[in-house]
Amino acid sequence: MSMEQEEDQERPCLHCLIVEVIDDFFAEHPATTGERDTIDTAEVMDAVAKTVAELTSGQDGAVRQKMIEQLTHGIMDYDAEFRRDDLAGASISGARH
Repeated sequence: MSMEQEEDQERPCLHCLIVEVIDDFFAEHPATTGERDTIDTAEVMDAVAKTVAELTSGQDGAVRQKMIEQLTHGIMDYDAEFRRDDLAGASISGARH
């Protein structure tokens, strides 16, 4: 196995870490509805939007615009994948790990 492959296996998936943080956050601090196991999607979207804005704020306008377009395309691509998987009856998407 190459050194790069070993590093990839040891490196955690950022997506999985983010999902875990969100799940842990709402387990400790339930959504404003007060219902257990409920995630406030508006709060999550706001946090993601703020994070992207903060991470791109030091970039020039053209770079920021390109990153936002990449994010938009990524959302659309994963949404299409999840919808296909849901229609096919798949229990979990590969993108969801």
